[in-house]
Amino acid sequence: MFVLSCAAAPTWAAPTFDAKNGALNGGNSSAEDVVDDPQGSPSSSEKHIHDEPPPVYVTSRELGVDSQFTCGDLHDSSSDLGGLLHCGGANRICVAADAVSADGEGYLASETVRVDTRSGTASEELLGFECQQRGGVLVDAAEPVVITVTREDFASMPVKPLVASAGPERGWLPVKMVNVLYAEQQTQTLPMELLGTPVEVRAVPVLYEWDLGDGNTISTTNPGDPYPAETISGTYSGEGWYDVTLMTTFSGQFSVAGGPWQDIDGTIEVASDPIPLYSKSLESRLVNGDIPVDEDEDPWIPERTAATEGPRDPEATHREI
Repeated sequence: MFVLSCAAAPTWAAPTFDAKNGALNGGNSSAEDVVDDPQGSPSSSEKHIHDEPPPVYVTSRELGVDSQFTCGDLHDSSSDLGGLLHCGGANRICVAADAVSADGEGYLASETVRVDTRSGTASEELLGFECQQRGGVLVDAAEPVVITVTREDFASMPVKPLVASAGPERGWLPVKMVNVLYAEQQTQTLPMELLGTPVEVRAVPVLYEWDLGDGNTISTTNPGDPYPAETISGTYSGEGWYDVTLMTTFSGQFSVAGGPWQDIDGTIEVASDPIPLYSKSLESRLVNGDIPVDEDEDPWIPERTAATEGPRDPEATHREI
């Protein structure tokens, strides 16, 4: 599975967040540099407990609260798009993980900055982003947040049924005539979002199950081919109306933020629209030899009613092709 984790803690000192004492937004800071003092400077640990922060210090603050920076300040979209996507995804995951956590637990997305006040006005430099656990413990960067797509996620997506074809376009065929079946094979790619991170899912047809409506069924991994090929085909032994149906099994794969494709456990089934066909018994009859035969004229087809439904094939079978 592709892993997106909160940004690793940098080597510089970063404050620990405590929801009770307001450590974020400068409430807790660490000295990084000290201005020369002819009277002698106290130690950095002594400076840390003073009410006034040192001239240069590092602090963290919650994203969205006095936040001035974005992932674009760390990663250039033209030269480091992967880093930019990873950074944004990690921050969104942290926020989403906090939203589903129990009261008193959860995480807080923050930015860590270096503040320099030696010029008289505070200037800030972004050092990185962190996902901090509420209560004062930093999230271990070795424990990534995993994004995956389940079969349930896959089943909820709008995978389109394949376009199925059966018999001639005219909608009828003679009894015992070969009925050619095929599907327009198509891999579908669908976008979605999980924990605020872009995810692509693709559905790949892997099994086609045909039902000719008279009891005969076919299972195949082959989508078939149009007439005159007879790769997947059947015949009707009786006269009447039948519905040809196709159930397609799709396997799935997903990609997180442009990462590699990974398999989804399990498959889904999607039914195509039924195709009505009339199986017609053709009888020989005498015609006037002086009148040319109109080969494009269809024989008479009855309205579909309970009385004109086709009979079940007494020798119906299931075939695997």
